[in-house]
Amino acid sequence: MKRSVLLIIGLAVLAISATSAFAQTPTSCETCHADPDLFDAESIEAMAGVEGGAHAAAGLSCHDCHGGNPDPALADDMMAAMDEDFAENPYIGTPERGAIPGFCGSCHSDPTYMRRFKPDARVDQEREYWTSHHGVALAEGDLNVATCTDCHGVHGIFGAGNPESTVFPTRVAEMCRECHGDANTMAGYELPNGLPLPIDQYARWRQSVHAENLLVKEDLSAPTCNDCHGNHGAAPPGLDSVTFVCGQCHGREAEMFRASPKLAAFEMHNEFLAEAGPDGCAGCHEDPEPQASVTMTSLGECSACHGNHGIVRPSVGMLSPPPPTPCQFCHGDNERVAGHLEEPEAIRQNHLETREALMAEAEAQGLEGEALFNWLIDQALTLPDHTLATSEEGDLVLRLEFERLFNKFRLGKTTYTYEDPVTGEPTEGHVIRCDTCHAAEPLLADESKGLQVSGAIQNRMRELTSLTAGAERVLLRARRGGVETRHALSEIDQAVDAQIGLEVLVHGFSVDEDSEFMETHARGMEHAESAFEAGIEALGELAFRRKGLLVSLAIIILVLIGLAMKIRQMSAQSD
Repeated sequence: MKRSVLLIIGLAVLAISATSAFAQTPTSCETCHADPDLFDAESIEAMAGVEGGAHAAAGLSCHDCHGGNPDPALADDMMAAMDEDFAENPYIGTPERGAIPGFCGSCHSDPTYMRRFKPDARVDQEREYWTSHHGVALAEGDLNVATCTDCHGVHGIFGAGNPESTVFPTRVAEMCRECHGDANTMAGYELPNGLPLPIDQYARWRQSVHAENLLVKEDLSAPTCNDCHGNHGAAPPGLDSVTFVCGQCHGREAEMFRASPKLAAFEMHNEFLAEAGPDGCAGCHEDPEPQASVTMTSLGECSACHGNHGIVRPSVGMLSPPPPTPCQFCHGDNERVAGHLEEPEAIRQNHLETREALMAEAEAQGLEGEALFNWLIDQALTLPDHTLATSEEGDLVLRLEFERLFNKFRLGKTTYTYEDPVTGEPTEGHVIRCDTCHAAEPLLADESKGLQVSGAIQNRMRELTSLTAGAERVLLRARRGGVETRHALSEIDQAVDAQIGLEVLVHGFSVDEDSEFMETHARGMEHAESAFEAGIEALGELAFRRKGLLVSLAIIILVLIGLAMKIRQMSAQSD
């Protein structure tokens, strides 16, 4: 038995050694293409890239793709090594650009062949490619469009799960930008409405919440180009499918939108816009406000409000009409918190003094309207009441309690900045707001139900935000004074959860009393008010403790004075 085992092990070792020796023996292709007398350094380096790729890992070499006789003995006989009549594997060479999909598909479309390497390998990539915008254009003779090698590389081809691969999630957008961000490459291509195909998609996406999650937070599930446009069958989602594309991740929001009155309104307006042609809104409305809506030629459900590539983190900056300052989202109307409870005078006064100083500085800079709103968002991130210094150099971080409120309540600007791919200069992009379509003046002022709903949504969200933030401020002051407030923190958490719920429920576009939005708002207000009341009680307890401490100190001082006088009297009598 032992002899049999030893014999098997010995044969296995010999087989492995033989295989290794064979694998290490250069083929006729490798020997020739590594010769510096025949090829420049760039060509030799490109050839060497095969070694670490997916094909080499599968045991494939040059002749498996390009054909020819790999016999090392033919390294000096180019004609024999590249024999097109070689019976076992005729030499193919480098395919013409238009033939590349078929060239790659000769293996990748063969299920029997691909099962040798991976039983569940997809074999429909080539078929999908010919349905894509790239494939359709290539079939029509446009050799400028992307083929397999433009995306996957030529020789150094890695599997999609390899971080070095050009199609690894964190590198896909960079790869697509090579063409779609180049003005010369994209010259002459048009959108279905006849407008030039833009080249700022990558620049805008780079500022998006998707890019932040993918590249900064390293969340590989965050979407990049191919998640929305597809891989081999690449094509932008149409108006009738964009919600389903977004709904792959944002399912609840998509379902709510599909059940909302917005869907019918969008469908109706898309019919009007189709008839209006390139005139967009101006085809029906005279002097539409704001002017940004003039170029709108379709409403793509999710993208109508969130955009397509520059999808920044949704924030209160999207709602209309906004309050004069973003401060009001957390500090209410400066007199009463959400019209419910009085905030302690010391807290109110501190906010008023800070606000007056900021407004004076803004006035000196000539800031007003949207510019003022966005400037104040920036200032909120540096205020001493909101931040802590982390080093002697003065580096700031948000205080934990403010960071939570700032992030959960989605305070954000109405603009974002990206780099213009042509000029390289910073360019300002605008988030889409309710009043981008629902103009207050001069059109539909009395009939703009959309703007009325938007205003009601904004008011309800601001009401809950300010009451919750006020409760947080009161509790924080009590906690810093040494009063136990943990029992009220769960109320704060539930109020915050309700606010997050409202951010989702806006997609139902309903503020009817029996709507889920209004029910969630009412529930959040109950928790926030409960937390606020607990904070006021905690401050009362803190004041009582301080009064008690003062009384105790006074008594102790009187006792000490009396004791000192008694000691002096006793000393005088002893003398």
